[in-house]
Amino acid sequence: MQPTSPIGGTVAWHRFATLADASEALAEAVSIRLRALLAGQGRASLAVPGGTTPARFLAVLGGIDLAWENITLLPTDERFVAADDAASNERMIREQFAPLRDGRVTFLSFHGHGSDIEAAAAVLCARLAEAPPLDLLVSGMGTDGHIASLFPGGESGVSAAPDSGIVVARPPGLPPRLSLSPGRLTGAGWASLLVSGAVKEAVLKTALERTSPLPVDLLLARGQGLDVYWAKE
Repeated sequence: MQPTSPIGGTVAWHRFATLADASEALAEAVSIRLRALLAGQGRASLAVPGGTTPARFLAVLGGIDLAWENITLLPTDERFVAADDAASNERMIREQFAPLRDGRVTFLSFHGHGSDIEAAAAVLCARLAEAPPLDLLVSGMGTDGHIASLFPGGESGVSAAPDSGIVVARPPGLPPRLSLSPGRLTGAGWASLLVSGAVKEAVLKTALERTSPLPVDLLLARGQGLDVYWAKE
């Protein structure tokens, strides 16, 4: 069943008992789409989240036999810390995703673009401007409804420039971050959310009741639809 989201898009829910089950099903779905893209256009791009939730998904996906050399991988966002910092999304992705760890996939790193975050954002914007829209997006979501590093009420939230490619986020008390822009996220050919727990389920289901939009509403409202891979725990 694919109900229409109360804020405009079509949302397909895929429900699982555990995060491991949801992650494995999502990895299979992504691999099927990557294989079709490679057959049809010879290349594909995929954006993946950081944090702890996608670890199993990345490990399973990385074990699937695909022409990874024709796929471009990039993070949805990154903390402006050293690439080997424990808080770095890239570090986690490298540890979990074998094709990246083994150098078998093209990776657009958000690191190595200087010590000034605004200048780094400009470099990444220029890189993304030369690239086609994302083919596939896998996003996480916080309990506050943030996606990538687009936070509720933040300067890089739902009011950010939709075509900038990269936005800078400065969450209070936390390292600044680089994030894919709303336009880059919502423009993906296929988008999915990987989430777990009752709190996050409620955030997604109460979109109509909100008096102020949350960043995740950008994905819920996508005309191209959204697939939600939700785990009970």
